[in-house]
Amino acid sequence: MQIVLEMDEAWSLMSVIVSYVIDHSGVSQGGKSKIRRWRSDRAAGTVEMDDLAVAVNQALDMYLDEKTTRTVRRRGRYVSSREATR
Repeated sequence: MQIVLEMDEAWSLMSVIVSYVIDHSGVSQGGKSKIRRWRSDRAAGTVEMDDLAVAVNQALDMYLDEKTTRTVRRRGRYVSSREATR
């Protein structure tokens, strides 16, 4: 399975997560303002947001790679990729 988020999708996801953290965490007012500043630095269309979208896609890819079991042919038989690495 492969999931690739477009920059706009990654921006929307980041905005929802940041809003949730601001609203539901015990972060101080100073911390909340730093989080808001971090979010505004990653506005849609900025280089920072593009970098964040790439990082999110890489993290998703690595997570799914770890969870996915593949079948690999070894010595005339088929084994899972987890067995093949041992």
